Formats: sequence, C-alpha cells, structure tokens
Amino acid sequence: MMRKIAFFSVLLLCACSGGKENNTEKSEIVLISEAIQKDPTNTILLLDRANYNKELNNLESALFDLNQCVQLDSLNSDFHYSVAEIYFELSKRPNANGKFPSLVKNHLTKAIELNDKDQRSQALLGELMLAYAKYKEAIDYFNASLKIEYNQEKTHMLMGYAFKQLGQDDNAINCFRNAVNVNPEFKEGFVQLGQMFHVKGDTIAVVYYNNALQLDPTDEMTLYNKALFYQSIMDWNASLEAYADLHKVNFTHSSGHYNIGFIHMELGLYDVASNNFADAIYSNSEFFEAYYSRGNCFETLGNIKQAEVDYKRAIEINPEYTFAVEALDKLQLKNKKYNK
Repeated sequence: MMRKIAFFSVLLLCACSGGKENNTEKSEIVLISEAIQKDPTNTILLLDRANYNKELNNLESALFDLNQCVQLDSLNSDFHYSVAEIYFELSKRPNANGKFPSLVKNHLTKAIELNDKDQRSQALLGELMLAYAKYKEAIDYFNASLKIEYNQEKTHMLMGYAFKQLGQDDNAINCFRNAVNVNPEFKEGFVQLGQMFHVKGDTIAVVYYNNALQLDPTDEMTLYNKALFYQSIMDWNASLEAYADLHKVNFTHSSGHYNIGFIHMELGLYDVASNNFADAIYSNSEFFEAYYSRGNCFETLGNIKQAEVDYKRAIEINPEYTFAVEALDKLQLKNKKYNK
C-alpha cells in the first residue's frame, strides 16, 4: 500500500508542475528521483525508491536511501529492519565488508528495542546467528519470533537447520514438519524431511521427496536424491526408474549416468555399465571417476587396451586418484605383453 501511495504522490507532483508531455515517457525511477529532489526529506518517497532498487537487486542504491530514512526518523523500527536486511544480503557477497554483520545486528537490536512485537527482526537475527554457526543463539531468536507469529514456514525451517547442526535430529524433524504444516506448498520443508529420513534409511524419505516433486516435478536435486535413496537400499529397479525420471528433465546429469553404471556393474552387466559411464563422460569430460569405472568394465570384459587408456585418462585429470593409479599398475603388471 505504501508503494502505491508514494508513487501516486509522484504523479501528483508531476501533474502540478505543468503536465508536460515528456513526463509520460519518463521511467518510474526518474519520476521518483525528481520528486525526491523537490522534497528530499520525504521518507515515503525515499522508501519507494529504495524498494524499487531492491527489486532490481541494486542493493547499494537501496541502502543509500534507507540510511537516509534512518537519519530522518531514527525511531522508526521498520527503517532499521530494512537497513539490516540489505546489509545482511550484502554480507553474503564475495569480499563483502567485514563490518556488515555487526551493522546487521546493531540495526536489528535497535528495531527490537523500538518494537519488540516485530517477528521479522527476531527471525533475521536468528538467521544471522545461524550463518555464523551460533546455533543455540539462533534457536533462541527463532523461538522469540515464532512466539510473536507462529505461521512462518521459513523460520521453522531455519530453526530446523540449527537443530540439525547440533545433532538434534528429532527437534529438526519437528521443525521441518511445522514448516510444511504452516505452508503445505513449502517445497524446501519436504526436501529437508526427505533428506533427514534418507540418512536414516527410512522409506518415508520417498514420501517426502514425492511431496516436493508434486510441487516442482523438475527439481533435479530431489529427483537425484530420490534415485540415490533407492540405490542406497539396493532397490535397483526403483532406482533405475528414478534416474530415468531425472534424465527426462536433464539428460546430461553426469552423476545420474554414473550411478546407473554402478548399478549395472552390481548386476554384472559390464557392457551396459560401460555405456552408462560413457554417457557420464559425455556429460562431463573431466569426470575422472567415470573414466576409472569404465576402465574397470573394459578390463573385466577383456578389453585391456581400452582399460589402460581410461585409467591413464583418469590419472591425467586427477593424478592423486589412487584407485586409477593402483588399477593401472596392476593392469600393466599382469599384462606386460600388451605394453611391448
């Protein structure tokens, strides 16, 4: 609502200035900036331009106007929160100013001091603590935020991350479940639940992965994790079917091809597996594990020369890959006649 009111005020100012035809051709940001030049202490206009720049990811420009808002009205908790939010996003960038995290905390602390009923500031402080591995402090802030407003799926999820890092899996699972209960279309909550039960080897992981895929059938990570789970419990048919679903979305998913090759090796189908590893190599020419595994297939099938080529290629890409180094040494020792 504030954005509409602010922009209406810009149009009104332009209309009062004489209604020149070229004003209709000016962009929104130009109109707002012209209005600010005429009324530089108008925090509504400054906030409007900050939001405009924020939407375009021009965070430094947004920060300039928000800091102006704080200077004009230092007792406005929303301004402090908005400044903290921008500093937090800027702190994630490579080579970010080391002062940004402390500025985030300072503005959020001030925002809470001015309005202790704003759940956003508590939640963002929790996220800041989480980013710096202060998990117990993060949980305290998340809880404080949820006491003010329970229906925050992201805050429940972030608290689940914190519990997960502390090794408190049951608490983490409860948080992720709370997240999807609050918002049944919150895909990330289902993904996290799938991963939690995946590690436990519990087949309910597939239920949660499927819930996530109902919301986003093209989610490659979840398609891959589902296939990987079936592979981990040696349900080869289900795993192959799941990898096929993954490759319908992205045929060049190299790890998917590699894992299919592994399954076919487990089934003794080395000729099929060698083709799978070839697909993995086609998708990623630097996939040294795939060269090694294809070499293993060729060696098993009696194609010694090609096995040697693949082992050497794996070593060429990664000289420290001991499996290929040892395999090549053994191959050459056993088959000296091929190296004459």
